[in-house]
Amino acid sequence: CECPFGYNLDYTGVNCVDTRQGFCFTEVLQTMCQMSSTNRNLVTKSECCCNSGRSWGPQCELCPLPGTAHYKKMCPHGPGYSTDGRGMDFQVATKPSWCFADNNECTAQPSLCGAKGQCLNTPGSYNCECQKGFSLDSSGVNC
Repeated sequence: CECPFGYNLDYTGVNCVDTRQGFCFTEVLQTMCQMSSTNRNLVTKSECCCNSGRSWGPQCELCPLPGTAHYKKMCPHGPGYSTDGRGMDFQVATKPSWCFADNNECTAQPSLCGAKGQCLNTPGSYNCECQKGFSLDSSGVNC
């Protein structure tokens, strides 16, 4: 199998996985990308879209909506995990397993918890902690 430019074979050697790098955007207004959530950090489309991005890349490609078949295919392990081929196939005893790399949402989106919050990465997700004198609102991400 051969993959087009920007794609690599996954661990099965059958499917092509998108490994292109671009900016992740948190807002799209009238088909225009707004507010890069990754600042100067380039990420893959799955890293962006599986971590609350709304659009990705130089062409402002829209991310699939959570719950749709396209989102489930791109993010089969839910938010916080990508399918960009960074996992690794390994053996434990004699049982084959599949290990998925955790995306660090705090690195990918530095302003995730707002100006008065600090982002703490957790496996598959993140938590926000507020500065002294502030508390989280009901969304759990704004101080």
